[in-house]
Amino acid sequence: MTGTFMNPPLVLIADDDANLRLTAAEILRHEGYEVVEAANGEEALSQLNELPVSIVVLDVRMPKKDGLSVLDALESPPPVVLLISAYEFESDDRARVKSKVFRYLRKPVPPLSLIDAVSEAAAQSSMIGPKHTN
Repeated sequence: MTGTFMNPPLVLIADDDANLRLTAAEILRHEGYEVVEAANGEEALSQLNELPVSIVVLDVRMPKKDGLSVLDALESPPPVVLLISAYEFESDDRARVKSKVFRYLRKPVPPLSLIDAVSEAAAQSSMIGPKHTN
């Protein structure tokens, strides 16, 4: 385990691909992060509204609500967002969400790339401060 946290950041992995979601969760838990999962955009928003999520690994294409809709619904202060997709990001979509996305990752995301991106997001999150729920 490379990450040692007194209060580990809570990471939400929102992806409809169960294998990718479970593998990413296992990798990040091994690194010392607390992880929750969502299989679609509605579940992701529910988790974001109920839990003090610091980092979101968010798939663009999901059922019920896509990742861009989830981004649009984020409340302030938003968590640090890593947007992932197997598809190219349209320039209009990229411009629309630029201020809300910390990093874009292309699927399949290699484990070390995921670890590095989440580690950098955790550093960014600690600068912003934790999100508190009501």
